[in-house]
Amino acid sequence: MPAFKPIPTLRYAVSSDDSTSTADLTTKIAPPYDVLDEGPKQTLLQRDPHNIVAVDLPVTPPKTVGPDEAYAAAAQQLAQWIGTGVLVRDDTPSVIAYEQVYEVNGQTMKRRGLFCGLGLEEFNRRGGGIFRHEMTLAGGIGDRTKLMAATSAQLSPIFGVFSDPDAVVTSQLAEHFDGRDPDYHGQTDDGVDHRCWIVNDPPALKTLSGHFEGTDVFIADGHHRYTTALQFSKDHVQLPGAANCLFVLVAAEDPGMIVLPTHRVICGLAGISTDKLADLLSNHEDFTLTASADDSMFGIYDPTTKQTVGLNPKHDDVLAEYLPDKPEVWRKLDVAILHEGLIERVLKPQFGPDCVTFKYTADLNAMKTMAGEEPGRLGIIMRSTPLDSVMAVSLADEVMPPKSTYFYPKLATGLVMHPLD
Repeated sequence: MPAFKPIPTLRYAVSSDDSTSTADLTTKIAPPYDVLDEGPKQTLLQRDPHNIVAVDLPVTPPKTVGPDEAYAAAAQQLAQWIGTGVLVRDDTPSVIAYEQVYEVNGQTMKRRGLFCGLGLEEFNRRGGGIFRHEMTLAGGIGDRTKLMAATSAQLSPIFGVFSDPDAVVTSQLAEHFDGRDPDYHGQTDDGVDHRCWIVNDPPALKTLSGHFEGTDVFIADGHHRYTTALQFSKDHVQLPGAANCLFVLVAAEDPGMIVLPTHRVICGLAGISTDKLADLLSNHEDFTLTASADDSMFGIYDPTTKQTVGLNPKHDDVLAEYLPDKPEVWRKLDVAILHEGLIERVLKPQFGPDCVTFKYTADLNAMKTMAGEEPGRLGIIMRSTPLDSVMAVSLADEVMPPKSTYFYPKLATGLVMHPLD
């Protein structure tokens, strides 16, 4: 297991007096950089010129690599904020207890974890390590590398999941979550409340460190940033903090640790309807349609009739014949069965492999709207991918098919930063 590290932090200055307005960072925090663009960036900066996007998103669109001057300007802005007291550095190693309060389907949920550092290491080391479920592409790394080099800081955390069946971590932090008001807080535009408590008492830090000694961590979000930090640590061994990476860790057993589905719209299906799909599958050996989507693996939405039918595999491991080299846990993923079974072996042969394209959304109503925007489309209602399946695929040294997971809510950027010098 990589070393668990309480770390020095860089944070927005807040008053030590409780209930003061300066403890509210709503105008200063932001969603992760990769879900923003120039319009949302400017909206955030119009509210508050000290919003973190002024530093964390020097170039738009996100993940594009800009000129050196853009990253130098971001570093200059960060240094100015430190020099004028907008940001303060706390060199006392600490962790930050982190609670997000949000709503899903009308139900209020809480997700609890902690900001901390983890020692950087290669992915998927046997016997304990940091595991991935996505591939990383070079195009998403260059921008973050240049920003990290210019600022000598990690500005946003990696989102990691770990197993804590005995609630050791949550219990250790309970006196902060439940016993006192947060040291600072903020709300993002999605309505999520973000609450933070500074934890630096040695007994608590020792207990937390001991728990993570034998615990795997699975990256939920931030694969590109982790890969960036790993390479940066190899290239900048002179920076004392570069060997560690800023994480938010949440227990898999936490009631608020949910994975939402990402629905699909399949395009390019000329003349398609659920009746035509029923004809295609009438004698198919792997799939069958049912009149109801209840208790089905997939819901198939026909935007013409506005009706939804169910789609199910006929047997337990429909991809075993086609993909015997893939681990069973991967073959039984809903997204794998949909794309490798139905789309690759039913729809593409019928409608042409170059004609079939996809759109994605986590919003069910948006999916139905998108499906009806032009003829030749079907909506696919997905189930959530179980978190256990994500972790099992990672342990099998595999990666998930694209758009398999939507970890909600997103972490906020600007609550905790990690100086590397």
